[in-house]
Amino acid sequence: MVVDLEDTIRQLAPGLLRYCTARTGDRNLAQDIAQESLAALVQRCSRHVVPDSPEAFVFAVARRRATRAILRRRLWLPLRLLASSRDRAPDPEATALGRCECAALARAIEQLPARDREALLLVALGDLKISEAAGTLGISESALKMRILRGRQRLRTLLENGHEPER
Repeated sequence: MVVDLEDTIRQLAPGLLRYCTARTGDRNLAQDIAQESLAALVQRCSRHVVPDSPEAFVFAVARRRATRAILRRRLWLPLRLLASSRDRAPDPEATALGRCECAALARAIEQLPARDREALLLVALGDLKISEAAGTLGISESALKMRILRGRQRLRTLLENGHEPER
C-alpha cells in the first residue's frame, strides 16, 4: 500500500488538532500531542510499515497520548494548587471562558460517559469516518453509531437541563 504522506498529514492535521484540543482543553498541549502523533506515523512509514488505516493509527496514538497527558496533569494538580494559592487574583482568561457558550458545551461534554465522549470527539472534531473511528476505538461500526446516538441524546439532555446528569 502506497501512502502520500504529505497529503495524508495535511488532511489529518486540522481534525486531529481539534480532537486533541477537545480532549485536553489546552491548545498548546494539543498541538504537541498532534505533532507527536503525526511524527509517529512518519516514523512508522519510514520503516516501510504503512498502517492499513493511517487515520485510525494517528488518532489511536493521539488518544493514548492525550489520556496520559490528562492523567499526568491530574497528578500534578495538587502541587499547582498549592503553588498558586498565594495568588488570589482572578484569572482573566478563565473569567472570559466562563462567559462563553463554548464553556457550557465543554462542561456538558465532560459530563458524558467516557465511551460516548470519545466517540463524539473522534467523529465530530476529529473528522474521522465511522469506520476509522470504530477502528481507533476497537469496536464495530454499529457499536460506534450507537455510542454517538446515545452521546448526542445525553448531551442534549445535559444542555437542556442545565448540566444535571441523567439518573
